[in-house]
Amino acid sequence: MKYATWAVAIILCFFFGRIMYSPLSGALLAKGTGSSAVKDLQEVKFGTGSRELRITIDLRTIDDREMPKTVELKKGTVVSASGGSQETPLEKGSSVTVSRMNGYNLEISAGGPLTGLVPIANTDFAERVIAYRARRHFGTGGPSAENSAPSPTPPATLPEIARNDTPAPVPSPPPASGPAPAPEPAPAPGPAPAPAPEPEPEPAAGTDPEKMEPEAAPAPASLDAEQIVSAMKESVKAGSIKEFKFEQVEGWKAGEEETVDGESYQTGLAAYKAQTIFGEKTVQAKALIKGGKVIKWIYAKTGMEIR
Repeated sequence: MKYATWAVAIILCFFFGRIMYSPLSGALLAKGTGSSAVKDLQEVKFGTGSRELRITIDLRTIDDREMPKTVELKKGTVVSASGGSQETPLEKGSSVTVSRMNGYNLEISAGGPLTGLVPIANTDFAERVIAYRARRHFGTGGPSAENSAPSPTPPATLPEIARNDTPAPVPSPPPASGPAPAPEPAPAPGPAPAPAPEPEPEPAAGTDPEKMEPEAAPAPASLDAEQIVSAMKESVKAGSIKEFKFEQVEGWKAGEEETVDGESYQTGLAAYKAQTIFGEKTVQAKALIKGGKVIKWIYAKTGMEIR
């Protein structure tokens, strides 16, 4: 019976705890943490009138360069010398020097040996930090953390003043003199002398002009593509080679100039059908042309002469 009573009590406590958890959980969980969170965040009024803003600042984000040198007290406090002697009360609105930030308090100095500890919320410390940040980011704001003197404004520069002096007179050009005398006409050139006849070259001593051999005719110019093809056709039709006949040729083509056996030739190609051990194949014959005529035929691949 005793164990049954304890079991019923435990079950009832479980359900009672589930019912009371919702209304009591907020207060139980906030205890011990809400105060520190509230102290870290300070609400600041920035601006005046219709431009007044309410800004929440986290004291943990303030670095050394944002620390103001002085603050103004919102509530009265007491400062003293070392050891707690010479306690001196300071009224609301007093300006004190900030030594450093100690948690949620400021270590302040009222001059001389008088120092003290004042809560940050009892000073305008947060307002001065916000004003410094506004000036740094936007170029505006009220008090700043730095108390340096403003830079001097450079004097305004005046525009150049137009001179009212009488302009110097422009010198007039000298009067033109009378018309220059016309130059005398050059004498008419006389008739050009007739050129002297060129002397005929005399024959060399010991030679008979009648027995002199006539000069050799110049070598014929290079053939163009059509002339090369015509020369090849004439050579094959004339029977200069027995390897193939004119009817076997499938195409004619002019080639490039080549050097064979130390001599320079114009070349042309003739493709013809021939029976080989591998069956009927297309073979290319190359014509070596010099002096406008085919000198000889060779196989295009091997360079061997075609008879």
